[in-house]
Amino acid sequence: MSAWLDERTDYREPPIPGILFESQARLQQRCFPDFPQRLSTLIKGAYAPAEKIIYLDTEFESDDLVDRSYLLHELVHHFQVHNRADTGVRSRGILEGEAYRLQLRWLSEAGVSDPLVTLGIDEKTLLIIERCPR
Repeated sequence: MSAWLDERTDYREPPIPGILFESQARLQQRCFPDFPQRLSTLIKGAYAPAEKIIYLDTEFESDDLVDRSYLLHELVHHFQVHNRADTGVRSRGILEGEAYRLQLRWLSEAGVSDPLVTLGIDEKTLLIIERCPR
């Protein structure tokens, strides 16, 4: 996956991040610490830049193409952090949008006919994410 990103982006390949597995409850707490109740949305992965660790759901299946696409998504964030001095300045939406666009491209190149449907997202939602100022 790192080689795939290296070939398709201007990013230089950083050292490999750590990968740990966490329960859905822990991932939700990690991603949405201020939410008082459990979310209905499943969190497939998260990247902790300070720790240089990708966290994946304990239900992650390495032979599942969609699960691997979420690993790629988090790996994009690792590449972003290690290649851009301006990641603190760029909006989180731009960074997240880039990760989704690369994830969609990876799925498409892997033969998925409609990656948007596969991920349960649409173009309008993706544009909203990309324009989010936070």
